[in-house]
Amino acid sequence: MEFPGGPGMAGPSNVPAFLTKLWTLVGDPDTDPLICWSPSGNSFHVFDQGQFAKEVLPKYFKHNNMASFVRQLNMYGFRKVVHIEQGGLVKPERDDTEFQHPFFIRGQEQLLENIKRKVTSLIQFLISLVQSNRILGVKRKM
Repeated sequence: MEFPGGPGMAGPSNVPAFLTKLWTLVGDPDTDPLICWSPSGNSFHVFDQGQFAKEVLPKYFKHNNMASFVRQLNMYGFRKVVHIEQGGLVKPERDDTEFQHPFFIRGQEQLLENIKRKVTSLIQFLISLVQSNRILGVKRKM
């Protein structure tokens, strides 16, 4: 099934490009050695972050920066999965990072439209901008 946004792009047109691209690359068998669905289909794994950033990210995004990719995931509410046996402290033997979102589930493309970008950081920025302008205004009057 083809959707607006180009060949192989998944999801309806009201889904942000980041999510559409993420859906496509997680589901692409060619990228499975570096990014793929978990066996349960309710999360995905990124293997060898360095190689993933260098080889896969530039094909889908305008950068090869893993930190930027993770920041985008966080902005859309994705969370890193920490397994109990790792306890969050023990580094896994393989470079394997797992991410999940309640609406990012294999075979459930229609759920993508429920994933919204967080706006709190933008609102906080605008509030700080207004406050700094008030401060500047006060300083000018003095």
